[in-house]
Amino acid sequence: MNTTSPNIRINVDPSNPGQFFACCGLLELADRLWPGAEGWFEERQFCMASRGTLLELLSIMIMDPPTEITRLECNSLEVKPIVAPLAFSFDGGATTAITLDAWMKIQCVKGVPSAIANPPWNFWSGQQTSLSIWLGLREKLAGQLVRLNADDFENLFLMRLFQKGRFGFDPGPAWNALDVGFSPNEQGFEVESSPAVELLAAVGLQRFRPVMGNDRESFEYLTWRIPLSPSVAAVAMCGGLGDSSLVRFRGCLVSRGQYAALGFSHPVSKGNSHE
Repeated sequence: MNTTSPNIRINVDPSNPGQFFACCGLLELADRLWPGAEGWFEERQFCMASRGTLLELLSIMIMDPPTEITRLECNSLEVKPIVAPLAFSFDGGATTAITLDAWMKIQCVKGVPSAIANPPWNFWSGQQTSLSIWLGLREKLAGQLVRLNADDFENLFLMRLFQKGRFGFDPGPAWNALDVGFSPNEQGFEVESSPAVELLAAVGLQRFRPVMGNDRESFEYLTWRIPLSPSVAAVAMCGGLGDSSLVRFRGCLVSRGQYAALGFSHPVSKGNSHE
């Protein structure tokens, strides 16, 4: 029986993979800011026990812009801005608290080590870059935070705004090229999504990687019901704890013109994995 009392609750639809990974991002950030944080899923909410509030956590996340890394320190490889890692400091720049690079990988291309895009987590293309997307979403979330009352925060993931730049993690009611007859992204139109979900999911995917299907276009993740730290929760969401009570979801990618994004997931039984 869970006897831990949460100080943070946020309404979540676990069939929305963006919201699921955003919950993982909340837990990741909380533990880095206030070590010892734990999180778990309960009914239609994500609960978290930490020493800080949700407003404090989000405010710190967007307090300073990240640093775009276009040359890797470990091997001096150049990285194109479109998939450049983003380094964050939560103490005014004295240290690097976390670096996000789930959308980039190092691979030999024609025998030459190169920093390239890491499908399927690089959903954007064209003139957008990881930094420009983050900065645009950061501005949108900052505007939301100053307008919210204390009672609004439980529904933060449902508060979507129209915006051009997005990572593609929140499926929400976003337009589809098949729905409207053309790609809104290619035409420069704004798409409705949650800036909080988009930003936090980018953080969550740094540690919480789902189990990918053989086609690399489907994936699975599990929700957990007991308070766990990020390191243990990352194992639980991949099915590594062997707990049959966990709920398994299968997600997929969807096409939005020349772009891709996450679509909604659906619950599956354990025996139906990797179909």
